[in-house]
Amino acid sequence: MNRLHLIAAAALGLGLGLATATPVSAKVNVIQSASPALARGASFAWAPVPARGFGFPDPRIANEVTADRLRALTEITLTNKGYRQVADASQADLIAAYTIVIEPGTDAQSTATQGTLVLDLIERESGRLVWRATSEKQVTGKDVTQGKLTALLLQMTKSLPSR
Repeated sequence: MNRLHLIAAAALGLGLGLATATPVSAKVNVIQSASPALARGASFAWAPVPARGFGFPDPRIANEVTADRLRALTEITLTNKGYRQVADASQADLIAAYTIVIEPGTDAQSTATQGTLVLDLIERESGRLVWRATSEKQVTGKDVTQGKLTALLLQMTKSLPSR
C-alpha cells in the first residue's frame, strides 16, 4: 500500500483534533517498557522508512492530505508532550513510526470499516520498542478531520511522560 493509503488509514483510525479536539470513542491499548529515552525532553525523529498501511484502502480516508495531516498532528502532539523533534534520526533518542490497517468489519446492523492505527516509539540506540499505542475503531471519511485525529492522538499518547 502506498503512503497515501497509509496516511488515510491512520487518520481514519485516529480521530484527533488540535485546538478543538472532538471526542473519539476508540479502543486504545498501550504497552510500555522502562527506558531513559521516554523521559521528558527526549528527542524524536521519524523512522527512515515510510509508514505502512495494510488492508482495503478507502479513498475517502486513504489519501495524501490525510497522511500529511496525521504526520503533522503526531509531531504536534509529541512536541506538546515535551518531546523535541530532530531532523536527523541518528541524533534522536526515539524513532517514531506508525502503521495503519483498514479492513472490512461488521457491527450488529451493517458492514462497517474497521481502522487500526499503531504508533510506535523505538529506542534508537538499542532498536528496542519501548512504547506502542494501538487504536481501533469503526471509521468513515468523517474520522479524518483535524479535530478527530487530534483527539485520537491525544487519547493514544495520554500515558507518555509529559512536560
